[in-house]
Amino acid sequence: MTTKGARSAFLRSYHIPSILLHYPRLVRSMRRVAILDELAAATCIRDLKARRRWSSDAVDRYGGTRKVATEAWKYRRAISVLPGSVGEMDCGMFATEGREG
Repeated sequence: MTTKGARSAFLRSYHIPSILLHYPRLVRSMRRVAILDELAAATCIRDLKARRRWSSDAVDRYGGTRKVATEAWKYRRAISVLPGSVGEMDCGMFATEGREG
């Protein structure tokens, strides 16, 4: 089996629900960055793994699969290194709620 044939066989077994299960943070980042729905984001990941440059219309309008994945990765990275992440702020806010006066 050639490399291209092996990759095609792999992708045929790579279903959208399994992508949603294995890459939830990347899908969520793609939804925020490129304003995609879950199905378009998962299809974009599958097409990126297949080395396809173009995917759905929404991904194509944004600039292709590589650009969407790169921007989503940058977004995740920027959110993770922010000082005082959202989770920490929520914990502090709810810890003092209801204790005043």
